[in-house]
Amino acid sequence: MGRIKIHHIIIQYRILILISILGLTAFMAYQAQKVELDYKMAQLLPQTDQAFIDYKAFKKQFGEDANLILLGINDTSILKLKTFNTYYDLSNSIADIKVVDVNDSIIKGAKTVFSLSHLYELKKHPEACKLQIQSLFKQKPQTQNELDSVLNHLHALPFYENLLFKKTKCSYVTILAVSLQNEIVNSKSRIDFVNQMSELAEQFTKETGVEIHYSGLPFIRTHIMAKVKKELSLFIGLAALVLAVILYLFFKSFRAVLTALIIVGISVVWVFGFMGIFDYKITILTGLIPPLIIVIGIPNSIFLLNKYHLECTTHGSKEKALEKMIKKIGGVIFLSNLTTAAGFATFVFTSSIILVEFGIVAAANIFGLFILSITIFPIILSFQSKPKAKHTKHLESKVLYNALKWLVVSTLKHRRSIYLGTGVLIIFSIIGISMIKISGNVVDDIPKDDSIYKDLMFFEEQYGGVLPFEIMIDTKKGNGVFTDNATTLYKMRKLEKVLSRDSIYAQYFSKPISILDGLRYMYQAHKGGDSKYFTVPTPAQLSQLKKYQSKETKSAWLENNAFIDSTSQITRMTVEMANINTKQIQILQDSLRSDVDKIFPIEDYKVSFTGTSIVFLKGTNFLIRNLFISLAIAIGLISLFIALMFKSFRMVLISIFPNLIPLLFTAGIMGYFGINIKPSTILVFSIAFGISVDDSIHYLAKYRQELKLYNGRIKFSVIEAIKESGVSMIYTSIVLFFGFSIFAASSFGGTIALGVLVSLTLLVAMITNLILLPALLMSLEKAKAKEGKKKRKKK
Repeated sequence: MGRIKIHHIIIQYRILILISILGLTAFMAYQAQKVELDYKMAQLLPQTDQAFIDYKAFKKQFGEDANLILLGINDTSILKLKTFNTYYDLSNSIADIKVVDVNDSIIKGAKTVFSLSHLYELKKHPEACKLQIQSLFKQKPQTQNELDSVLNHLHALPFYENLLFKKTKCSYVTILAVSLQNEIVNSKSRIDFVNQMSELAEQFTKETGVEIHYSGLPFIRTHIMAKVKKELSLFIGLAALVLAVILYLFFKSFRAVLTALIIVGISVVWVFGFMGIFDYKITILTGLIPPLIIVIGIPNSIFLLNKYHLECTTHGSKEKALEKMIKKIGGVIFLSNLTTAAGFATFVFTSSIILVEFGIVAAANIFGLFILSITIFPIILSFQSKPKAKHTKHLESKVLYNALKWLVVSTLKHRRSIYLGTGVLIIFSIIGISMIKISGNVVDDIPKDDSIYKDLMFFEEQYGGVLPFEIMIDTKKGNGVFTDNATTLYKMRKLEKVLSRDSIYAQYFSKPISILDGLRYMYQAHKGGDSKYFTVPTPAQLSQLKKYQSKETKSAWLENNAFIDSTSQITRMTVEMANINTKQIQILQDSLRSDVDKIFPIEDYKVSFTGTSIVFLKGTNFLIRNLFISLAIAIGLISLFIALMFKSFRMVLISIFPNLIPLLFTAGIMGYFGINIKPSTILVFSIAFGISVDDSIHYLAKYRQELKLYNGRIKFSVIEAIKESGVSMIYTSIVLFFGFSIFAASSFGGTIALGVLVSLTLLVAMITNLILLPALLMSLEKAKAKEGKKKRKKK
């Protein structure tokens, strides 16, 4: 009665319902205008995690560690007057780039710019007792001799060697380093700055023929977000096109295709509106939700339309067909959408902001999708005439008839073969799983043929890397960096030697930078500029340098407060790390921890590792651990739904088992093909399980209905459930397979893996739900029959 009332409400108040939906959609469209791309680094760790707390404390003390954009050149022509002067202009132009900040004020985007043409030198004042900071190039050199003279002087300054330039007999590598203002690093202004800078650099290349390599996290992140924005539109368009074509091939009806597209189109608007209301940003994950909603939403239309067509051909009454469609299928798609939403909702338990938002937006809008499907579809059908024979012809397909017949025969006569094949598949999967590895890189999903990745390799080859790795040294007392005969400084020098000479570090780390470099340069200037004095001063020599401390000295690009706190208690040593995987980072960190503890006694010092690289390592490990937990929760929740549906623990096992095998198979394939477990691939399992179990829900719901009609006889109920729900299960599985396959068009490795692996999982799930699930139900009948015989014998 309840469902019939719902049917009457939907049809009787269809105009009011449509107006309400249109009004809500208009509101959501307005809210959607507020949605922006997320320009911040993805926060994988919860705010209570110690690694996150350490990183936040570091940024508060020393500022952003990921604010450097690097432009690299490997070309000796940069030493020629004409090219150098063009490079000089490029440096000036980049330094003068203006952007609008978050407060709508026009500011310079670059805090500092360092290049061959923008370098400074410390010099001892001939009369006053102070060190002067002088620009090496006060103006453009006018002749080649003038340029050569200044460059020769520069090359005699050890401070800049292997930092700003690398010189060999046949090559000359130099970088232009742009330090961004802190307020634009994580804002939209960064995009504007990078675009203006890129235009200037491209113009330089056009004029000189000198190739420029770009890197640094701000540049890489800008490049990635540009791709996310581009692919968002691509995937929405592809999903709509591919699924529209498949729907038309199934039903031969433009009206059916248009109705389904209207439903998922409104759902997409609701997704963006929902994000606007809660001020969620478009990330690499939330950007996947609109096309996901399209892919997930089409199966609702397929089940509703199949049932409507079946009822129309059975008794010819449109009104009765609509009633039966809502009565029989409404509850089924509610349960299937509920299980799908549960798969996404479990991401809330990860405590990772980016995944929590992804889970909330996806789960909430899947429920919205159900509401739209169960209202709009019947309402639009109610305005249309009865389907013609050509529209219902798909129900008489010989291919589908033969497929269903084979499924019935297999279930009745070949259960042993089915179980044997399942066992072989499980063994095959377990062997593959044993080969799987857990690993991820900071710059992980960019294809190796992308210019960003190639440029990243250039900087790794020339300078060791571009990813920040910070070593914070807390002396536990005020002025501890300089007191006790400069013990801390000499311990830092020892650590510096370990980092530079030990092969395990030199292979992946750049030259370390710390306050030691500034002190060496000051001491060299104090001794008249002779490069042999570029050494760490002794305690006595250090006391002589104190007389030079001045505001002017501190304004140097390597000023003290960039590497030491105001109380001289905490200092830092910075290295840039190669784009290595999490396993390698962990090995490096463990080895470095051992070496650091030998140099800095833990009772006197607190030495911590932080920076983007460490936060990523901790975040990845945290995320993978919690995603496994969320998968377990998803299985538990869906098992609970099925238990409530059938009130039988045995039925829970029978329905869940066929949906676990596809997950095992996919994990095995990942092992065989060397696809690592990482955040982007672990998502596959929760998403795929939540969707694949929909087929079980549809089949079991129909099976339960048939049990009532056949007075509990399992055999007849299994067969009839295959005949009626099998067609829709095949249709929806095909739709989902091709729907998720569109993500293979992505330029991100993680998104490609998500699309391919989910498609593969759902394909296997269709097979297990159509073959293994009915076979298990038939075995259940056999088991019940044996139990009945035993009970009769006892009596």
